[in-house]
Amino acid sequence: MNIKWRLSLRLIVMLVLVLAILLVLAGRTLYWSLNELTRIESARDFENAGLYRLVQTVEAGGDDLRFDAALLEQVRRAGGWLQRIDESGRVTNAFFTPPDVPTSYGPGELVSYWLGKVPFPYQLYLWIQEKDGVVHTLLYGFKSQENLLLQRAMREGKRVGEGIALPEALQKDLKNGRSWVQVLDAEGAELASFNKPAGVIDRFPLQELALRSIYSDRYGWKIASKYDPASRLTWMVSTPLPGVEPGKSPAIEPEQRVLIVSIGSLLVAALIVFAIVAFWFGHRFGSPLLHLLQWLRELGQGRYAEPVDRKGRPISRNGRGRRKRNYRVYGDVMQSLDALSATLHRNDRLRQETEQLRDEWIAGVSHDLKTPLSSIKGYAHMLESPAYEWSQEEVRSFAKVMLDKSSYMDNLINDLTLAYRLRAGSQPPLTERTDMNAYLKEGLLEAVSHPGDDPSRVKFVPSAEPVEAEIYAPWFQRIVDNLVANALLHNPKGTTLAVTLAAGDPAGFTLTFRDDGSGMDEQTAARLFDRYYRGTNTESSSEGTGLGLAVTQALVEALGGSIEVETAVGRGTCVRLTWGA
Repeated sequence: MNIKWRLSLRLIVMLVLVLAILLVLAGRTLYWSLNELTRIESARDFENAGLYRLVQTVEAGGDDLRFDAALLEQVRRAGGWLQRIDESGRVTNAFFTPPDVPTSYGPGELVSYWLGKVPFPYQLYLWIQEKDGVVHTLLYGFKSQENLLLQRAMREGKRVGEGIALPEALQKDLKNGRSWVQVLDAEGAELASFNKPAGVIDRFPLQELALRSIYSDRYGWKIASKYDPASRLTWMVSTPLPGVEPGKSPAIEPEQRVLIVSIGSLLVAALIVFAIVAFWFGHRFGSPLLHLLQWLRELGQGRYAEPVDRKGRPISRNGRGRRKRNYRVYGDVMQSLDALSATLHRNDRLRQETEQLRDEWIAGVSHDLKTPLSSIKGYAHMLESPAYEWSQEEVRSFAKVMLDKSSYMDNLINDLTLAYRLRAGSQPPLTERTDMNAYLKEGLLEAVSHPGDDPSRVKFVPSAEPVEAEIYAPWFQRIVDNLVANALLHNPKGTTLAVTLAAGDPAGFTLTFRDDGSGMDEQTAARLFDRYYRGTNTESSSEGTGLGLAVTQALVEALGGSIEVETAVGRGTCVRLTWGA
């Protein structure tokens, strides 16, 4: 899988994971919101919504029933009590029940209490509901302090102008409960009041009174009211909810508060998730990218290696040398940069070696050109000088030396020209089919035909089988001349050279030059074919210009062959030329 698909797959997986987390958060937020709204509705209308939730949340544990503790606490805070009644009218479960409440009921008795046909000290609410095949009958009762205060105010109070005259005891109870009394006319306008806080409205249209009587949590106080048909007046007692200043309404309705908290919590949680994902994404994908950019900058500055940490370890590797997990997605790029760094490092090393070789080569060539030029210049000055008279024999002797030096320089220049032609990919002008046994026999005789050479030092071992090959004779002769000259010039006198021809694969052969000379060390063997690595003096034949083996290697490769050297100090040297392998 390439980097494009790896990145795409990981990004898709990350987005799906983020979406799943957000969906879970949204689900939990919705669940909490529904519970809070149900709780608000239960507190507002416990006799309906609260009793319904009590039945919905009841759990059976053997012969016992377990009711929701939070709903029972709501009953206690409201000053109420709760009973569960079976089909025979017997109370099976009771919570916060006063002593004056019966423990069993007859059918007619319970209905009469519930409908108010028979006086009962508590206001009753009856709820019957089936769950899991079991019919639950709940009786919820409570004494409303507001209703009690309202009854006392209507019974003991008297409107005096815009005020209301009340007994001292009732006034004390109203003030202790932070309650106030208002008397409204038939239109809902206030006629008189007692202990009314500032900010309380003095006009109650039909809708306003109805809403405030039911949704006390929206307005901040509970209202108990009663209409007197005889006087057409409405008496009303109001009590602020806990935590609310008398006469002031909550700034935010309970439902709005739930929505604000739920939406706000969801947004904050989403921001936290996105922040964590952004940090993870930056660490997972951004850090490797920054590392790659730093690596490229290092390459641009000539440091051809991966950046390392304070311990000298590559940043993308762990302590065991393996690629770190967040770097694996860029594995292809990392491998390419590794290869590029190695290539640049190798090329830089080769460039330095080439510059060193060039300097050595130029120094050597300059030396070998300067030496014969000095000889020619010296003899020219001698011939030019009027102070001497030279005989014809001396002049011819001088001319011969100058001719030899010029020939050496000409050969050196020709070697340089040929070396660069071959380096540029020059191909042999024309090849012809040649019998290699016969050709090499004559070629070796020509190679040792220079004055001072001993032909007996060179031995030719022909192939037992006929060997024919397509060669360009002048170039092949140059190969033979150079290898013979190298073996004879750079070894002690008396060294012998064996040249062996052997047939190889079809249309192929191997030519071996093996001497028993002093051999070479590894450094010399490694640079044997470098241009002008081993020079010679101007008294030697032209094959010793210092470019012979470099030219030889280029000629062999131009003719489609390969060359290799085996040598060791004191064990002689073997140069093997192979074609067709």
